[in-house]
Amino acid sequence: MVSRMPSPEFPPELTVHDHGGPQDATTLLLLHGLTDSGECWADAAARWVPRYRVLAWDARGHGTSPRFTRDQLEIGVGEAMVADAVALLEFLRDQGVERPVLVGHSMGGGTAGSVAATRPDLVRAVVLEDPALGEDPEETEDDRLEAGAERVADAQEWIADPGAALAKGMADNPDWPPSEYPGWARAKTQTDLDMLATGQARVRRTWQEVAAEIAVPTLVVTCDDDYLWDDTKRAELDALGNPNVEVVTVHDADHCIRRSNTEGFHAVVDPWLEQHA
Repeated sequence: MVSRMPSPEFPPELTVHDHGGPQDATTLLLLHGLTDSGECWADAAARWVPRYRVLAWDARGHGTSPRFTRDQLEIGVGEAMVADAVALLEFLRDQGVERPVLVGHSMGGGTAGSVAATRPDLVRAVVLEDPALGEDPEETEDDRLEAGAERVADAQEWIADPGAALAKGMADNPDWPPSEYPGWARAKTQTDLDMLATGQARVRRTWQEVAAEIAVPTLVVTCDDDYLWDDTKRAELDALGNPNVEVVTVHDADHCIRRSNTEGFHAVVDPWLEQHA
């Protein structure tokens, strides 16, 4: 089942997809990556709903959630998303949903990590799939704007010819679970271009600051391709000595670990969830 949560009082008016699951079970709240949406967890949600209640948001600027205002872009894309996540978690708490487990990918992993650092009272545990935890100190504003221009161009290709873009995406990612493609394709045509142009997707703190402050059990799942986490950064993360943070590498996977090595991802994540959810 996928639906918008029916409440006119929901503060940020974001779209939240209810993938189903036992209503009295622990809730998993899934936070997607940049240019994805709450529809982009089809395979994982199907695996988790027998045991958990599974919700997934469309982050601001994604899916059918509201676009960014100019003021929100100036405050920061990452900061706005963390504020939205806190508002959603407080809303769920007021509805009787106590301390969900956050599962976040990339940009969503950065949001989840920041919540785990700043509002640990709202969550019981966190899974971070190749997370963009915070800014890279070596990245300049010019770097971000260049990345933003590339992201806008990619999005415009999807909008101009979604069929051709999907065919290329499927050819580039032939081993994904088949259920992943439809929602992924829709999401690519639903992303806020003004947000993409900023090149922002992370909070304006270093990833080391965020990781050091995480205060709930947290599993960081990395991969082989060094897109965000190479051996040096993994060693830095370990060296922080945060006892709440466990780091695992899934081999034969790229940045979207749960799609590119689905069985490897779930072999690591599912037993950890059973222990901490």
